[in-house]
Amino acid sequence: MGGNVKDWLIALLVVAAVAFGIYWFAVRDTPEPKAPAPVTEPAPKTPSVDLDEPDDEPVIPPAPEPAEPENPPRQLPALNDSDSEARKDIISLSSDGALAKWIVSDEVVRKWVAAVNTATKGNLMHKNRPFNNVDGKLVVKELETRDDGQKVYVLSQENYQRYDNPVRLFAMVDTDTAVELYQFWYPRLKQAYGELGLKNKNFHAAVLAAIDQALAAPEIEGPIKLVRPTVYYKYEDEQLEKMPGLHKLMIRIGPDNAKRVKEKLRELKSALQNLPTN
Repeated sequence: MGGNVKDWLIALLVVAAVAFGIYWFAVRDTPEPKAPAPVTEPAPKTPSVDLDEPDDEPVIPPAPEPAEPENPPRQLPALNDSDSEARKDIISLSSDGALAKWIVSDEVVRKWVAAVNTATKGNLMHKNRPFNNVDGKLVVKELETRDDGQKVYVLSQENYQRYDNPVRLFAMVDTDTAVELYQFWYPRLKQAYGELGLKNKNFHAAVLAAIDQALAAPEIEGPIKLVRPTVYYKYEDEQLEKMPGLHKLMIRIGPDNAKRVKEKLRELKSALQNLPTN
């Protein structure tokens, strides 16, 4: 009985030691729960700066140089030095330069101003004209002989044709270009007009008045009868003979040419009316 008890106690102690060891190692091998690591935002990356080498300087383009105007403003010549340029500008109004035949080369501005002033009264300048006369003499045909022996003539178609070329050139002038040149030269036109000694007069108004005089020329139907009591021809109709010279010229160039001239004058007048008049 005693041996059995002792063996039993030894066996119990062995079991207890084994159980304790298992428990001990089990506790030692089981990791303790760890607290969750705090979540932190990643720190912003700081750009690395090399303090020894400065950043590249921004490239600033140089300021553009002021562009020179392609066509610098044209300078208006003095009145006494204006003949060459004024004549050249008038001739430029015909594409083929055909006006060169008709435009005088001296005192161009002054002569045109004087012609305009004379035309405001319906008259023509017989000397110092700004244009050359049409070649040839008046062409007439004998029509009949009156009872008093006076021969009667009529203006012929050939006479009208003498004016075809200058009238054609005038009708073909570009109105806008003509008005631009008129505006450019107006200070010199005004200056030359002032030299005439006219008080309280306006050259622009004179131009419009001259145009109105030409437009007022009567349109005659039928043959234009003439007589020749002396060296010069006269209109047989006394009313026609009393007309101012500008009106007589409009009849002398023929009805077709007069119509073309008047059409162009109306066009020019329409373009000129709204321009300043001082």
